[in-house]
Amino acid sequence: MTHILIVEGNSESLVSVTSTGQIRGAAERYADALTPLAEGLTFSVTRPHFEHDPAPRPDWNQIDGVVFTGSGVYWSADDDEAASARDVMATAFQKGKPVFGSCYGMQIGAAVLGGRVQANPKGAELLIARNIRQTKAGKGHRLYAGKPEQFDALCIHRDDVVEIASGLEILGENEHCAIQSVASRSGDVTFWGVQYHPELDFEDIARYVRRSDVEDFTQLSRMSACLGRDVSDTDELVEDFNLLARQPDNPALIEKYDVSHSVVSRDTHTCELSNWLRAVQDAHR
Repeated sequence: MTHILIVEGNSESLVSVTSTGQIRGAAERYADALTPLAEGLTFSVTRPHFEHDPAPRPDWNQIDGVVFTGSGVYWSADDDEAASARDVMATAFQKGKPVFGSCYGMQIGAAVLGGRVQANPKGAELLIARNIRQTKAGKGHRLYAGKPEQFDALCIHRDDVVEIASGLEILGENEHCAIQSVASRSGDVTFWGVQYHPELDFEDIARYVRRSDVEDFTQLSRMSACLGRDVSDTDELVEDFNLLARQPDNPALIEKYDVSHSVVSRDTHTCELSNWLRAVQDAHR
């Protein structure tokens, strides 16, 4: 068995609770995304931004790999409010655990390793990140094994990593965000991070659009810019994205939103996660 610790990036106010009292946040959705990608996975969750954390503290001796989720919190990954998440990341590095970070998770890792994060002056990158290009380092990295050298990805983020420490290298970039993915070069730290969201699907993105409590994530002008078409009705967008989640080969919607194969093909979209899980399992064989 391979045990993965998932670190919830959200605070209590940004996760839902079911009628039976079960928490349903980014961590639980991440576990759902990882489960079909490899055999023998088990999961535990910790929630450093919860004031009253109902999850047990990590048993590091039982953990094979660590995933840090995205987040809708108002602060940045290098702000004081993020200190509890950075502490978990620093401990994972100290324990020699391989770490994968999505969005906020990548930003937390970069901050711990000496990088800098800030809001993108161009505005949030929403819905679909277009034309992400692998750098020279990315083309030779295991993160992108089997991935097209240029691809689109589902995304939703306000902040970017704008500086990285010498221990990281940039693997992916696009016109909106100069650092779309990173990896540690070598040594005691094993960290892969992506600014986009390979774990999400169209329904997840629609859920974020529905929310009005996440600053900058519902700007019609930014959605329009990122999609390359006018978005004036979020209800229509949500309905279409929910339908794409059920019908990823819907030709009318693919044309309407210029959705590339790299997004609608689940195997391609989750390629980075599959590659990371293989690396974790290979390390324990």
